[in-house]
Amino acid sequence: MNIASIQKFNNIGINGPFYSEKLKNNTNFQKNSIDIQKNTYMQQKNYPITYDRTYFMGNIAANIQESFNTKFTKAFFKKLLREDIPDAYTGLIMIPAEYINEIKVGEELNKKSSHAIKYLKEFKNSLYPIEKEILSMLETLSKKHPDLTLLELLQLKYNNAEQILIKQQSSILNKISEISKNLPRNEFLKVRKLLQSSYNKIFMPDPLPEERFGRKNFIFALRNLDIKDENIKQKMLTAAEKLPQSNDSINAFIVKYSQPYKLIYNPQNDTHIKIPRDSEELGLRLLMPSVGTDDHIHPQTAFKKEEIARQNGDPNAINLSKLKVSILTTKRINEIKSDTPIDKFIEEQQDFDVQQNIQNHIKRLEEVADKWLHTGRIQDASTLADYIVVLQKEFQLRSEKVEIDLTNFNEKYLAIKEKAKTAEEKRLLKRLKKTGHADNSHKEAYVGNNGHILENRKVQKHSSRFE
Repeated sequence: MNIASIQKFNNIGINGPFYSEKLKNNTNFQKNSIDIQKNTYMQQKNYPITYDRTYFMGNIAANIQESFNTKFTKAFFKKLLREDIPDAYTGLIMIPAEYINEIKVGEELNKKSSHAIKYLKEFKNSLYPIEKEILSMLETLSKKHPDLTLLELLQLKYNNAEQILIKQQSSILNKISEISKNLPRNEFLKVRKLLQSSYNKIFMPDPLPEERFGRKNFIFALRNLDIKDENIKQKMLTAAEKLPQSNDSINAFIVKYSQPYKLIYNPQNDTHIKIPRDSEELGLRLLMPSVGTDDHIHPQTAFKKEEIARQNGDPNAINLSKLKVSILTTKRINEIKSDTPIDKFIEEQQDFDVQQNIQNHIKRLEEVADKWLHTGRIQDASTLADYIVVLQKEFQLRSEKVEIDLTNFNEKYLAIKEKAKTAEEKRLLKRLKKTGHADNSHKEAYVGNNGHILENRKVQKHSSRFE
């Protein structure tokens, strides 16, 4: 997606605090021997700030053909995830996906539990509450049964977990049954038929995985019943949403992942394939919700609607940003947020303080930028500094609840960009010298003490004998 018109920003650009008069008045600012500055800094006469187009410092949007993903690549975000970055919305320290791949390659989780637990414990503070509690339980069991696998340990808790889960599930089905009594007879019987089938599955002794009660299937069937009273139907669906699932119930987790196999639908022949469950699947299930991903601050579905409106000439859409800015979040929270606008998402969350966590996230990014700068990773620090500014602008455009204050970052930003500029100049000059296109003081030849002309071996070029 190309970066296009972005509304004017008040605190960045030619007249903002990130613009230096020293740079503006420098005669070498626009032209120098290696001509790298024309894409990094802008002169006001050539790049005016207008309502519908803003040019960032640091070449963020100087070229409107450059997309966000081109500037801030997957490699860039991978580097960030290695720095213990907290989820922007929950504050949990995210797990880099590459760490998961290393565990899978070594098949460490399918070995005996005393070995597998060592790998899982490294990420304990990154786990969500249910996953953390399951890991603590497995840790305790492993001390008594170190030679058992993770799956075998979990199965030790199956019977007790199933009894508790049955009580929880049947209690919610009873509530739905009570709500359905207010329906007309024919509709009540439809609900009752679905409930009776569900009770049979819940109380069936030792059912196979395909015979078990399924929360998703039940909600889907209930939603598709022809119930004319939408108010009653919604009450039943609200109650059904409270059915335990592995994300929020330890007992549902234990019962689900203790099964000998899972069923995967095969659309080619309309059948289900049995995939054996193992300890690796169980261990990865604990870790995967905390793996770092990137979430679009402004939903992609909204971008599509805005683009259609823009193409149709809607004046309110012409100046809207097309910059698809993403921020790092865990896989689980990314799925929960989905296409929800950021402010609505903030209103819906009661388990964590999204606004404060965003502030903490950006503060950590500032710390990493400073770290990279002082450890010689100057270009990485420069890219990160630009990204921090982009995040601030995106929240200004898309949120009325999130305000990012970069006052203390302004001076640091300039310092990073100056060092990145100097480092790039040196790099390009060195490259030009290597290719023989740079001015240098080496002479091709010189006169020796005996008056004979001698070649300077330092600048002599050699060609292959085999060309």
